[in-house]
Amino acid sequence: MRSARASSSLAVTGGPPSEAGTLYQGEVMHQRLRPFGHRFTYRVFSLLVDIDRFRRVSEGRDSTAGDAVLRELASHTLHTLRGADALARFGNAQLAVFLAQADPLGALDAAERIRERIEQLEVAWRDQALRVTVSVGVAVLRPAHQNLQAVIDDAEAALGAARHAGGNCVRAAPVDPARSQAYGPSVGDNQAAGPM
Repeated sequence: MRSARASSSLAVTGGPPSEAGTLYQGEVMHQRLRPFGHRFTYRVFSLLVDIDRFRRVSEGRDSTAGDAVLRELASHTLHTLRGADALARFGNAQLAVFLAQADPLGALDAAERIRERIEQLEVAWRDQALRVTVSVGVAVLRPAHQNLQAVIDDAEAALGAARHAGGNCVRAAPVDPARSQAYGPSVGDNQAAGPM
């Protein structure tokens, strides 16, 4: 797992953190989600949401442009989630979403809603309107996963397939990793946004 950078600026709810509106970080997220693996096996999904070509956001701008995009990404992603779901920031341009008691089609639908919402988003930064797209990797928590890191690794592999497809799309890791067709089903095959 990429190390999460703890920062109070990641709270996007505008008030005291709540179970349905918190960006969980590192060990806090693991503690929050540990019971899911025992209670909802095969019904917990991990989504990794990655901003396509994130470096272009900062080119010719300062770091506040990237911060503004990440804040809006987190805020809009939170609005697609239910109370039992959890959201965490990974790395510089990535969010992890954990869906509790979901089914495969529901998880893909959630991932596609996030992708579509961000594709339509305009982020106000100074006198500019910034636009980005995201790629999403989806994986289900299986009995073979020894810990949350293992399901995150599967989601990372699916995310890599989405990036390889050009970005701005969703890819799912197989429930049975021995299957020959590794990354399907998929949705949202759209070309990622070009220069900003």
